[in-house]
Formats: sequence, C-alpha cells, structure tokens
Amino acid sequence: MTNQKKLKAIQSVSGQVTLPGSKSITNRILLLSAIADGETIIKHPLQSDDTHHMIEALKILQVDLSQNKNGDIHIKGSQGQFKNKSAEIFLGNAGTAFRPLTAALSFSQGNYILSGVPRMHERPIKDLVDALLQLNANIT
Repeated sequence: MTNQKKLKAIQSVSGQVTLPGSKSITNRILLLSAIADGETIIKHPLQSDDTHHMIEALKILQVDLSQNKNGDIHIKGSQGQFKNKSAEIFLGNAGTAFRPLTAALSFSQGNYILSGVPRMHERPIKDLVDALLQLNANIT
C-alpha cells in the first residue's frame, strides 16, 4: 500500500532561479515562459544557434519578447495560445527547439510547419509524434 498525499494547485510562482549554461535548458525556459501566464525575465541566457532559432520562432508566433543590450530576455506569456495561428518556422539544426516546439504547437489550434536543414529531417521524431497523437494532438 502506498501513501498518497493530495497537493493543492498553486495560483502563481514568483522567484529567481540561477540555471547552468545550457542550450537545452535555455530553450525550455524560453518556451515555458512563452506559454505561461505572466512575465519572465531571463538573465544571461546561453547564446547559441539553437537559442537564436527558438527566439526567432517565438517572435514569428508573435510572443511578446524583447532582449536588452545585456542579452537579458523579457517575455510576456501567452497563456498557452500563440497569437499567430499560421506560420512556417525554420529552425536550422536546432534539435533543442524542434522537439519542444512540435509538442507545444500540436496543441495550439493553428497550422504550423516546422522545417530545418536537411540533417534535421533525418533525426528521429516518430516517438514524440506517436505520443502526441495518443493525446489527441493534431499532427499531419
């Protein structure tokens, strides 16, 4: 017999977290900030080709995002829905952007095409797509 404890959902989170320099973590926090409700400031994000592509993708999706001269990023969350409901987004070779965006966009009630360099189209993604389809995502 396992002990179970129900936790109440929280209404909001506020605080400051210092993360290690990682393109994967930076892209995750960029995307989570974009779909959140509220504002996020990302100080000293890792600058890489992958994070550049994620930032550009979020701009294409019309996320309220700005970057100051120090590189800090200010994002106003979209509450899970992107303003732009139809977009073609080129992600270069940014696998750390491609997979999470596939998941987020599959539930965003829009028509999106993600593409990348030829090598990107050779990377396996079937497992992710199959899992999303089981959750009734609309992917073609």
